[in-house]
Amino acid sequence: MLMLSIADIVASVVFKMPYFTVTGAIGIVLVEAKSVFENLKDQEKSMEEVQKMLLKILENKEEIETILSLLNTHKEEEKQ
Repeated sequence: MLMLSIADIVASVVFKMPYFTVTGAIGIVLVEAKSVFENLKDQEKSMEEVQKMLLKILENKEEIETILSLLNTHKEEEKQ
């Protein structure tokens, strides 16, 4: 009768495992994870830039409204 022990099962798995393939796959996963974290940092920086730009726009609200009204009156004059 054939008796398999846990050591036999582990040994059969370990000695048949493609080490270079597993090592390569782990390396690829690590490189991709690093890339994802770098992109998240860049995205956070761009969000800060958008917030600063919105604050500048809100600070200059009256000037922007004046420019838009001038453009609208210029457009209406061209239509006539």
